[in-house]
Amino acid sequence: MKISGLVREILHTGFWLCGALFLSGIVEAADHPAFQPVKELFAAMSKHDGKAMRETSTEDFQLLEHGEDWTMQKLVDAVQPNGKPYERKNFFRQIRARQKGDVAWVSYWNKAEIRRESELRTVVWLESAVMVREDDRWKVQLLHSTRLESDKTPENIEWVQFETTP
Repeated sequence: MKISGLVREILHTGFWLCGALFLSGIVEAADHPAFQPVKELFAAMSKHDGKAMRETSTEDFQLLEHGEDWTMQKLVDAVQPNGKPYERKNFFRQIRARQKGDVAWVSYWNKAEIRRESELRTVVWLESAVMVREDDRWKVQLLHSTRLESDKTPENIEWVQFETTP
């Protein structure tokens, strides 16, 4: 089978373009590996486990939470039950991820179902996270979180519950 010069050039260009996109770190269809510590952070929050929360992040971790600048200690303090036990389930949907070397960022939807006694409260956020790779492990360095009003929550998101092993 003989391929014309133009067809060969188009195929050649397409091959290199696909390779360039693959190597650029663009991940759209599946969660990027750097997204895992974000999920683990929220799982640790659900267990009120400050030590596990710290293990997912860098020492200079910063959270921009709905207009406030938080440290990891402030986040650890905020998730403690303080005599009012609660159960939290976490759901995510990655929007986009990009990676350049040992730095990656991910944008995602985050939903929590929080049950205290018989009351169930659902909260949704639009968030982004910057991760850095330290000693071959991704860690969260920065989270930016915008809480959505209940009437502004997108309806077309396919939520995926994140469950860890005990």
